[in-house]
Amino acid sequence: MITVCSSLAFKMNDALRFYNAGGGAELQNKGTIDMLNVFSRFVAFLPLSWAMAFGRFIGWIWYHLVPFRRGLAMRNINRALGKEMSRKEQKKAIRELFSNFCMYIMEILRIPHMTLEENKKLVQIDNWEHVDAALERGKGVILVATHLDNVDIGGCSMAMRGAPIAVVVKEMGKTAEQFISSVRENTGVTIVSRKGTKNVIKELLAENKIVTLVIDQHLAKHRSIVCDFFGELAATTPAPARFAFETGATIIPAVISRKAKPGYHHVKVSPPFELETPYDDVDLNIRHNTERLNRIAEGWIRENPNQWWWFHKRWKVQDSPDGWDIPDSLRDRIPVNANES
Repeated sequence: MITVCSSLAFKMNDALRFYNAGGGAELQNKGTIDMLNVFSRFVAFLPLSWAMAFGRFIGWIWYHLVPFRRGLAMRNINRALGKEMSRKEQKKAIRELFSNFCMYIMEILRIPHMTLEENKKLVQIDNWEHVDAALERGKGVILVATHLDNVDIGGCSMAMRGAPIAVVVKEMGKTAEQFISSVRENTGVTIVSRKGTKNVIKELLAENKIVTLVIDQHLAKHRSIVCDFFGELAATTPAPARFAFETGATIIPAVISRKAKPGYHHVKVSPPFELETPYDDVDLNIRHNTERLNRIAEGWIRENPNQWWWFHKRWKVQDSPDGWDIPDSLRDRIPVNANES
């Protein structure tokens, strides 16, 4: 049993590296898809409590025996919340994160075999009336989310319940992309690739659809602006504010968190995010509102620091600011030893 779980931990280790790198030729074969489908049926066959226990066990192995990205996660939580959490609290949060992430993997594998009745039991969605009211305006909804807990089961749950939802996703290697996309699409989620997304997103909003944008990961220079995130420089997508200004769509932040009972989740839909226009320049207003959305995301993460993906390299700009367009208001964040361009 230990050998099997260790092997799965290594596979998960590779999958996480693959997910964050956006590639992975080692998974590009039909046999891997078949293996994932078989394993999906196996995990779905298990009682929920067993599947979650299995996930936590793999998380324990990952954290203690295969500590891939553990050091990065510890550094990241310390740089963001070091003044608010003791080292002991940080270590506990990261240990729980590894278990939570492995439960996330088990849940993804179970989604293809999940009934609507089971989904409604496992995923509580509150305040959906905000989305319904926004859709009545006829200009679409931009749902802003982060990588807290299992954002995939949140989106899939909305689709299973009839919401016309699309999600913008990063490019992945063929096999992982095929499997995860099939999981999402089979529940009714429309997948939108980041490449050439502008017109697609505008079309979806014009059709009064819900477009989900996840705002908490590093992006390339041509897709981002440099903002403050937990007091440090971070490349951040301006897409929610930009599309809202350009189309009149309503921005609605929504967050999912894991309940105390393993396998159960709570989605909280916030009231509409009102755009502010303190400047005459539209780009400054986009930056202003993007910073405001970052403050919302920070609040969510502070509430559940053991559920955010700290193993992502979020602060690449802070670590290597050369070549980035950093606004004057944030230039004091540049490390004194950085070579400014």
